Amino acid sequence: MKNDSQSLRPLFQLDPEITFLNHGSYGACSKPVFEAYQSYQKDLELHPIQFMQEKVYELLERSRAALGAYINCDKEDIIYVPNPTHAVGTVIHNVVLEPGEEVLSTNLEYGSCDRMWTYDAEQRGYKYIQAEINLPIEDKEIFLNEFWSFANDQTKYVFISQITSTTGMILPIPEIVVEAKKRGIKTIIDGAHVPAHISLNIKELDPDYYTGALHKWLCCPKGISFLYVKKEYQGGIQPMVKSWGWGEEYEEFKSSTQLHSSSRFINVFQWQGTKDMSVFFTVPEAIQFQKEHDWDSVRSRCFNMVIEARNRITEITKLPKICPDNWLGQMATILFPIEDTVAFKKTLYNDYQIEMPVMTHKEHTAFRISIQGYNSEKDIDHLINSLEELI
Repeated sequence: MKNDSQSLRPLFQLDPEITFLNHGSYGACSKPVFEAYQSYQKDLELHPIQFMQEKVYELLERSRAALGAYINCDKEDIIYVPNPTHAVGTVIHNVVLEPGEEVLSTNLEYGSCDRMWTYDAEQRGYKYIQAEINLPIEDKEIFLNEFWSFANDQTKYVFISQITSTTGMILPIPEIVVEAKKRGIKTIIDGAHVPAHISLNIKELDPDYYTGALHKWLCCPKGISFLYVKKEYQGGIQPMVKSWGWGEEYEEFKSSTQLHSSSRFINVFQWQGTKDMSVFFTVPEAIQFQKEHDWDSVRSRCFNMVIEARNRITEITKLPKICPDNWLGQMATILFPIEDTVAFKKTLYNDYQIEMPVMTHKEHTAFRISIQGYNSEKDIDHLINSLEELI
């Protein structure tokens, strides 16, 4: 099938009047996948009891099998959650940390996760350490040295993004996981932007915990992510909501616990009260959609567009690039002189019909572009022309 932007744009439901350069925030779902999603919802409403009590478990199994094959891990090691924030919250709820012990992170992490770690650390007395990563980054070894300089014998966990939301940078997570193992430190990886953006091989990477969003770059409908937990940590992990799959070990609940899997991890997490789980079933369709359209070549085209856009914009501003090209995928944060970031974002949308996030990081002002298969060179040209008027 054709996979140029002109062919792909009609397959997405985005407003054609908007130059959408913000795929990274919430993604965009293709029409075929969205239709599959709606068909599951219709089936649920047609046969509510049979669907919720029987079919839901078959569909979850099918979906986890497809995802497990896609990211190379056992389907029994992954559960679905609404978003990576929920996944990270679940891990925080379960990690064992004593007062004075430390979790090492960076100053580039997603805000909601920073908030959860900060709150929990205050409640329990451990320390959430954010390594100061200075921008621009010029070299992988410099980054790694900066990061590990904040570790010590009290560091028990590393929490870090594989692709940071604020910068779009792909961090050297394989090297961090290897070094953490040498130091006896467990790893919790926030891969919100990773699945279908860059290659993900869980068995090869071998983290202790990993979460990724599937409504972003895999283009599922909104509200689906996964949490991977290494088998050795599954036995004692507890969900924040305990429902009918939980309690087999308690005599008073043993006879009524609903076991639909041989895995305790799956049983206690996959049912957490009545909700429409249709979005969780769409993973096979989303994977198939991208396979049919040769998404490897789409990713390559999008990467080239990101690099071209960054080069053209930095040529205008004469401001530095925050990282080398090979640290990027389909997203890039680009420094830009902005007096009022809120007003600038509104002007871009209201006056130029451009949707993209605008931000501050320490003393820097910037915006982030994230390019998907439906974007074209015309979108980049429109952005550049608009920025030239605004600068």
